[in-house]
Amino acid sequence: MGNLYSAPERTGKSPYTRTGEPPPKLINPTGSDAPSHKVHNQMSLELHMADERVRTAGLSPAEREWRRKWLTDQALHPDEPISVDAVNRTLNPIRVLYRWPWDKLYIHFLRPTFGVYYGHCIRVAVPKIIIGFLLVQALYYEWKYNPKNWQHHKGVEHSPEKQNQVLLRGKWIEEKYPGLKEKAFPDQAQYDYVNPTFAKRTAFLDVGETPRPW
Repeated sequence: MGNLYSAPERTGKSPYTRTGEPPPKLINPTGSDAPSHKVHNQMSLELHMADERVRTAGLSPAEREWRRKWLTDQALHPDEPISVDAVNRTLNPIRVLYRWPWDKLYIHFLRPTFGVYYGHCIRVAVPKIIIGFLLVQALYYEWKYNPKNWQHHKGVEHSPEKQNQVLLRGKWIEEKYPGLKEKAFPDQAQYDYVNPTFAKRTAFLDVGETPRPW
């Protein structure tokens, strides 16, 4: 209450109120001296303080005015709560640049068209699906066009000999097409456990006599 608070003048001897006046008695329908608990909560701690008149008993007019103002301040404006994006979220410049087109799409198209809930779901899901698709495509490209071989250690390495284990009709293929499995699945041992691309190297390829004078 700040500097404007002043203790009210005591007119009674009750230690439970500021003025000393005893709080008003509640009418107990049971007729006993037991506290009137809530029916659905046998361990309620509110007791007589659940009554607003009891809670305000003994307050001075100034305290009642302060209480009335405090209760009025709890009422929100029709426009509240207001979500200020700059206050609730701090993004680095890279994320700001990445989110800018999607936020504009959400504000100007998704939210007016599909509503807040479905527009937000589309706004969140679609960028993640696109990023996941591009990531899968990049991994597939690396696996297919940049395999690991004897020249460098980068790239994706896979073992062709393991494909024999999942060849369900291997016996039938060998009977009908003899030697086809050896051509399709080269044996690593014959290359001294070097990647099969070692046999396809062109470092010592004989291209004939060079026409250059040096």
